[in-house]
Amino acid sequence: MDFDTTHQHNNQQLEPIPEKQKSPKTKKTGLIILLVLCGIWGGLSLLNRINHTKDSFQGTFSKDSPIKIFITKEESSQKYIAVLHIEGTIQAANETYNQEWLISTIQDLTYDPHNLGLLLYIDSPGGGVYESDEVYLELLDYKKNSHKPVWAYLGTLAASGGYYIACAADYIVANRNCLTGSIGVIAGQSVDFSEFLDKHGIKVTTFTAGSNKDMLGMSTPVTQEQAEIMQSIADDCYNQFIEIVANSRKLTLQQVTALADGRIYTARQALNKKLIDDISRYQEACDSYQAALRKGSVDFVHYYPETELDFMDYVMKNIKSFVSGLTVTSPTENLLQRAQEQVLPEISYPAYYFCP
Repeated sequence: MDFDTTHQHNNQQLEPIPEKQKSPKTKKTGLIILLVLCGIWGGLSLLNRINHTKDSFQGTFSKDSPIKIFITKEESSQKYIAVLHIEGTIQAANETYNQEWLISTIQDLTYDPHNLGLLLYIDSPGGGVYESDEVYLELLDYKKNSHKPVWAYLGTLAASGGYYIACAADYIVANRNCLTGSIGVIAGQSVDFSEFLDKHGIKVTTFTAGSNKDMLGMSTPVTQEQAEIMQSIADDCYNQFIEIVANSRKLTLQQVTALADGRIYTARQALNKKLIDDISRYQEACDSYQAALRKGSVDFVHYYPETELDFMDYVMKNIKSFVSGLTVTSPTENLLQRAQEQVLPEISYPAYYFCP
């Protein structure tokens, strides 16, 4: 507790400052925190009102327009090609990708009489095996039930799971600066901290039933049996991948296996290996698609995932970053944090994922 140390001319006994009194600096800090919280609350309220307004609309807008224009299905009577944007890591949901939205959108477009086909705009390093395959199968159902074509345009990066999804397309076009391929799988990862923990006297005890239940735990080394188990998972997913590519690109399994060592390819290399059909700019690909349809001029309507919850995730992420920046960590904690930065991203595994 703080005391007033100034001299008192009347020789009275010094009394402590009451705890309820705060310094100007403390008051200023509290005011700043209050203003920040009010700003966050106001932003969330505004976002909530915007989202309620959006609920009655179909989330489509022109990529070239700086303003998102939402068009209701009732108002859109002209024939169009739907451009589905598949961008970022393929997983349940993140800032640029939403699995549930993507699946439901493909299903809705299947029976839309105004829709003439799909153009997949892919810019992704891939992601989970489950999510990639679900989208691939949904696109096959779209073609089977609607008898409409599916094209794919590969942007900056269409690797691993991104290329896996592209294999559902009837025709694949890539930007000349695109990197694609990376045909392979990551079954999982083991980070062994057992020696580090022993050195610092840290003991971890996990109670399990089943000799391999705690496999890939950071406190125990990987056994030969566990390595074989994980490799078998990787092999099964890998075989599924090369079969998909072989069927889609009309290649033999031997041909695909020869080029499916996990490496990425430039657009020209991919074209030479028959992984894609053409190299062009985006607008040229759209023109070619229209010409192939023989329907005259049609609109290209862009579909982006709905990310209503992303703002909350953004706020929480920044709050955590701010708090962690104020936290003083020990050298041991810093070492653990640096090691954590080297591990794979937090997505479901096994994964068709390209790690640059």
